[in-house]
Order: sequence, then C-alpha cells, then structure tokens
Amino acid sequence: MAEAQSLHRDPDSLLAEINRLHQEVDWLWQRNRDLEISLQTTAEHGDMVEAELHRANQQLQTEIAERKLAQATLQEILETVSRDKADLEIMLQATTEHGDMMEYQLYTQAVETMRQSEELFRALSESTPILMILTQRSDGAITYANTFSGQQLGVEIPQLKNRKLSEFFVHPTDAERLQGLLAAEGVVRNYELQAKRANGSAFWVCASVQPLVLGGEHTLLTTLYDISDRKQAEEALRESQRQLKEQADELERRVAQRTAELQEAEAKYRSIFENAAEGIFQSTPEGHYLNVNPTLAELYGYESPEDLIAKVTDIGEQLYVQPRRRDELVAYLRRFESVAGFESEVYRQDGSTIWISENVRTIKAPDGRVVYYEGSVRDISDRKSTEAELRQQRQVAERLLLNILPQPIAERLKRRPTTIADSFAEATVLFADIANFTGLSSHISPVELVELLNQIFSAFDTLADHHRLEKIKTIGDAYMVVGGLPKPRPDHVWAIADMALDMQQAIAQFKTPDQQPISLRIGIHTGPVVAGIIGTRKFIYDLWGDTVNIASRMESQGEPGRIQVTATVQERLKKRYDLDERGVIDVKGKGEMLTYWLMARKGWQE
Repeated sequence: MAEAQSLHRDPDSLLAEINRLHQEVDWLWQRNRDLEISLQTTAEHGDMVEAELHRANQQLQTEIAERKLAQATLQEILETVSRDKADLEIMLQATTEHGDMMEYQLYTQAVETMRQSEELFRALSESTPILMILTQRSDGAITYANTFSGQQLGVEIPQLKNRKLSEFFVHPTDAERLQGLLAAEGVVRNYELQAKRANGSAFWVCASVQPLVLGGEHTLLTTLYDISDRKQAEEALRESQRQLKEQADELERRVAQRTAELQEAEAKYRSIFENAAEGIFQSTPEGHYLNVNPTLAELYGYESPEDLIAKVTDIGEQLYVQPRRRDELVAYLRRFESVAGFESEVYRQDGSTIWISENVRTIKAPDGRVVYYEGSVRDISDRKSTEAELRQQRQVAERLLLNILPQPIAERLKRRPTTIADSFAEATVLFADIANFTGLSSHISPVELVELLNQIFSAFDTLADHHRLEKIKTIGDAYMVVGGLPKPRPDHVWAIADMALDMQQAIAQFKTPDQQPISLRIGIHTGPVVAGIIGTRKFIYDLWGDTVNIASRMESQGEPGRIQVTATVQERLKKRYDLDERGVIDVKGKGEMLTYWLMARKGWQE
C-alpha cells in the first residue's frame, strides 16, 4: 500500500526526491573516486615496496603475492562500483517510471557497495608492512593509522588519533617541505626523511602523500616505507667509496714515489752495470747474449760488450768447456728459478780457460713465460788453483798420516783430536829383530846399514799389508806387528803365524856385505791389550799390556832363525801348524813358562 502511494506522488515531490537521489549518487561517486585514488596510491607505493622488500628479504615474496592478489580483488571491486554507478544512473533515469521503490533500492545498493569498499581498504592497509596514515588536510591531525604504524612508532592506535603527524618527524622542516611539494605538484612521491619513535629512536622512511576526499572531508593519505636498511647500505657504500678514494690517492702517491725511485734505481743500476767489478749479463733461454757489461767482455777476452755479443752466438757450445754444462744450468733455473755459486770452466776468446762462478736468476713475464736470464760472473781461477794445491797437500798429508796410523784411528783423530785408548779382549803380538845386529853394524857404514834395514823392513811392510796386519813400529833393528786390531778379526793368531813364517823366507833373500846370511829371532803371544795414541807431538799408534811384554820376552829369549810362541798361541795353532815343544824356560818378570817353536804350516785346511 505504501509502495502504491509512493507511485502516485505529485510530480514536484517526485522531482525533488529524484534530485536528492542524484545528489546522493554524486556523493557516492565522489566517495568511490576518492577510494579509487587511495587504492591506486596504495598500489603504486606497493610496487615500490615490493621491489624494496624483494631486495631486502626474499622471504616476503609470499606476502607480496597475497598483496597483489588483494589489489587485483580491489580493482575488481572498483570496476564493480563503476558498473554499479552506471547502473544507478540508468535506474535514476527510470525512477519517474518506477517510483519510490526503485529509488530506495538504488540507494541501498550504493551504500552497501561503499561499505564493502571501505572494508576492503582497511583489510588491505592492515595487511601491508607500510605505515599508512590518514590526516585532516586542514590541521594535519591523524584520523586513521594502520596497525603497522602503531608498531613502528611505538604508540597504541587509539593514542595516535588526533595527534599531529609532524610530531613524529625528526626535523620539523620536513613537514613544511611536504606541504610545499603537495601544493606545487598535487601529490608527493618518495620523499625521504627521518621519523622518530615514541622512545626517541630515529629511522629513515620514504614518504608519499595523496590528497583524498572521504565523507566530504579533505584528507591526506600518507604512506611511510622504512628504508633504514637501505640508508645503512648507502652509508656503508659511501664509506667504502671514501676509503677507496683514500686508497686510490695513496696508491697514486706511492706509484709516483715508486716511479721516481725506479728512475733513480735505473740510473744507479746503469752506473753499477757499466762499472761493476764483476761481469753482468742478460741472456735468452736459447743461449744468446742480450746485454753484457764491459767487465764480462774483458773477463772473456773480448774488446767490448758489442764484440762479445756479436761473436758468442751460442753460449752453451762456445763458452763452456764441459759439454752440456749450460743445459745443467738451465735445468737448475727451471726448477729453482735462481742459482748461486754455479762453477764452470769456460773458454776465453784466445782459447785459454778460466774458472767462473755464476749467480743467475730467471726473469719471467706476467704469464709465466721466461723472458731472459740475468746474472753475474766472477773469476775464481785463483781460488780453484789454490783449492787444487790444498787438495794435493791434503792427500799427501793423509798418506803420511796413514803411514803412521791405522786408517780407522786416523779418521777418528781427524774428527776429534783427543787421546785415543781402546781395549781389545784379544790380539796377537809379534816381535822380530835381527840376530847379531851389533856385530853387523860394526862392519858396514851407517848409511849402508840404514839402507839394508829399509830394504828388510819394507819387505816386512809388504807382508803386513798382504796379511792385513797392523805394523806398530820399528825400534832399531826390532819390528813389531799386531793382528786383531784396530778392527777385530777371528783369525788374527793364524795371520800372525803366517806373517812370521813369511818373514823367515823374506829374510833369507838378504845377505851381509860379506855375503853372510841374516837371521831373525821372532816371538809371538796372544791376549788382551790396550791400543791408542798419547801425546800431542810425534805421536804413534802403540800397544800396552802384559801381552806385549810377553811377546817381547818370546823374541828376546828366543834363538836366531826360530819362532818362539807361548802355550796359549800353540793351543790356537796346533791344528793348522807344526810346532815343537821347547820346554819350560824362565821368563823375566813372569817366571817359568812352557814355550814352543813354530815350524811350518800343515798341509790341510780346517
């Protein structure tokens, strides 16, 4: 009934109602446009946020994707609102035909659309990690702030309302600059400033401002994006650039200083190169001289460096006496890159030879390729001659020493010149002297006597070497030899026995000046001895001990032409040698002792 009554209103009231509805629709359209601008601003700023968040932390990709989905949904809503607006205009044109019922339906639909759009805007702002704040344009008072704003500023949302946004700027002049930009351009995009929290701590933000008309009120939508990390990175970059500039300046200064030093060094090197006492050269790996100084040319007998370089075209073949000597030098350089004290014999231009010592190093290119060899040459011919003389003298001295001392003892004495005394548990000692030497010496001159003794003892020395025995000494006409030291040997008793028998055969070859035979008395004993060297001048290798004394008594109390041995020796020889018992004799200092005569070797071997 009410609907019927509304359809029969008079035209004036209906026209007034239609005008009112038109105003409502216009207001809704304006509200919708402001929301669309707000959402567009949010979307534009969101793109920047997306890029920054992507660089800062890829973990926000999921949130950005959801945000884009929300923007797409919001865009669909805007399009729906636009379509609804068009539909409303059509419906308004038809209100004169359809009456009050259509007017109320149109109004209700527009209000619902606006409510849904506002809810979507709030949902989007709450889910965005950006400070989103609405302020009155007239006084800058905050009318709305999303939850993220309260978290970042350290203020509860209810306490933010009606406060001035400029209160949260570190520099008040930033608020004036924002107003100036807004007045000049209508919007503000990406203005960087420092904001501060309730606790006073500051952080950098990127601000954008978009004017809106919401509910008939002139409003400003301000979005603040935290760029503290980026600012820190920029500051770090500036600091790095500053340090790099300082380093570049320092490097440039050092390069200039180094260049000056190199120039000075080159001048000094050239002076040294030309006037050095040693030969200096540069040569290719193939064996050609690149550069030589005058000293080297003179050393090798050439008129000038140019003369040397021109005539010596193959260093290895023309210079070194020893074939392939340069190949050895190059092999060392390839392995170690430098060689010191490389000694060689080389030819001079006139064909004579000298000894040189080379210090050579490898010069390489940055790619590791050998460019040339550089080195110095010193004439060491005098030193080599001196060394050769010293070696010869050393050999003579060593031969003399070995004539005096056993080789092991000589080696020990060279290593450590000190008293040497070694105990040997068993050694066999032989003493021999020429019978009737006193009568012999009275019939010949001293020179002839010495010559005869030299011939006899030289023959004995040969026998000692043959049997690997150690001659100890000669005293007058006495000859002393030992077996079993300085290197112990198990057959020392047999070796001494063979020596004694061979000495008898050897002495038979010698005659006195009147052609009388010369005979020997020989005594042998075996037992422990001490052998060594005492004193510091004219020292000899000698033996001490009771064994030595008994062997001497065996010789002195023996008979010419015979070999007297103790019972101890007889026990060791009886299986290999023929021995005759002499009997018991009184030995000076020892009392009675049973002795034997060594006669000959037996005809079998054990």
